[in-house]
Amino acid sequence: MNKTNSERRTHQRYLAPGLSILLKSIQSKIDIQNEEVLLSTIDFNRFGMAIKSLHNFKIGDELKLVLTDACEQSVEVSCFVSNRAKSETGYRCGLHFFDSLKSQPSLISFEEQLEEALFA
Repeated sequence: MNKTNSERRTHQRYLAPGLSILLKSIQSKIDIQNEEVLLSTIDFNRFGMAIKSLHNFKIGDELKLVLTDACEQSVEVSCFVSNRAKSETGYRCGLHFFDSLKSQPSLISFEEQLEEALFA
């Protein structure tokens, strides 16, 4: 039996239009050093996020990102591409954050801000 997107998620995701995202580096089998990669956020929680990109990331690619919220608070996170799907405007990728004691408090704070905005 296949699960739908909403059924397979164990943690709520929040729309994240106020988060900006910058790709710092990528560990991939393909070298994209000279390519500018633009990313935009779809949704977020403290465990991962969904992004849109014109770049065709591969499942398993490891990314280092800088996330910035509307209050200009930033956190650097490491993650990997856990899923990918072609869309009309490029690709939608699911990212899973690696556990990091350093970034976890900031990720929790970002999630709480998005949750508060949802119920404001």
